[in-house]
Amino acid sequence: MRFAGIFSIALATVCLMCAFATAREADGTLGLIQTPNNGVPALITPGGRFEARLSEKATLTLTKDGNLWPLVTEWTHLPGGFAQARCNTQGNLPPGTYALHAVTGDAQDCNVRAVFVLTAIPDSYLIAHITDTHIGSTRHPREAASIMNDIIAAANKSEAAFALITGDLTENGSPEQFRRFLEVLDTCILPTFVVPGNHDRTSRNYEQFFGPRTYVFQFGVDGYLGYDTKDFLIADELGPQDGLLHYYRRQIRASRWSVGFTHRYDLMMGMRAQLILFVDDPLDYLLYGHYHREADEQDGIPWGRTRIIMTPAAINGQMRFIQVDAQGLHMQETVHAASTLHEQEDN
Repeated sequence: MRFAGIFSIALATVCLMCAFATAREADGTLGLIQTPNNGVPALITPGGRFEARLSEKATLTLTKDGNLWPLVTEWTHLPGGFAQARCNTQGNLPPGTYALHAVTGDAQDCNVRAVFVLTAIPDSYLIAHITDTHIGSTRHPREAASIMNDIIAAANKSEAAFALITGDLTENGSPEQFRRFLEVLDTCILPTFVVPGNHDRTSRNYEQFFGPRTYVFQFGVDGYLGYDTKDFLIADELGPQDGLLHYYRRQIRASRWSVGFTHRYDLMMGMRAQLILFVDDPLDYLLYGHYHREADEQDGIPWGRTRIIMTPAAINGQMRFIQVDAQGLHMQETVHAASTLHEQEDN
């Protein structure tokens, strides 16, 4: 009984943390909970399950509007000392946006906007594609974060199921810029999936704020593969990403549409990665940004049949919506959602 009381107090403390702050560590980096988080969320229906990666085993709970929803977990040890939980939810879990709480004997953590419970997952839906937010840039009279605020507001007003934010989140990858990006990101009411860009490659700051650079998620009958092209050598063969790309590509092979999202495509991308994604088992679509413009005839992937959707930069006030249905992905006209002038000059 005494332990139960202590646990209840600890859990209540974590709830307060999530209610009044974005939790994580004091400097905004990820803590006990690595994923899901507000840049790599979990999407489920009531009674569904999701996986969580933590630095150690913990008691996990979902919270929404002050209500607690305990999770039944099955744990697996991962390389590097991490622990992975398969989290089973209750069938009466109300739809909405949830924070994920973790409590151990001497630590506690909370990731807001980490789990989204959907009534159902539709076969036809809308995606918001946002890229190149460049938080910290001074290229325009208006602050980059203020421009991004308007971009997120436009996504919030739409009927989009989720947003893909494809790199160059920051101007130079500093912790301060990532913290500012998080502040704006958490104004989004949609699930937000992020990947890094070349401007985000300073040290390991991206990983410390968002965790995995390569990951996969399923949205109903469609599979989405986000991967890293932030380094000078794009998707080089020196690290573990090629193995992950092969593994994740196999996971979504049976999907209606297999969709890649990344920061950029370049012919100098690592050859094995290109064979995996565009030749041996081609993705149906690839969404990216980087070039701050619309695609033209010179753009695209010269081998395979993967179709590209390239979106202009959010730092210039632009974004795109993409309709997904049984016939494919249909990109809509670029939306000019924000002015780059001072706020007082906006109309």
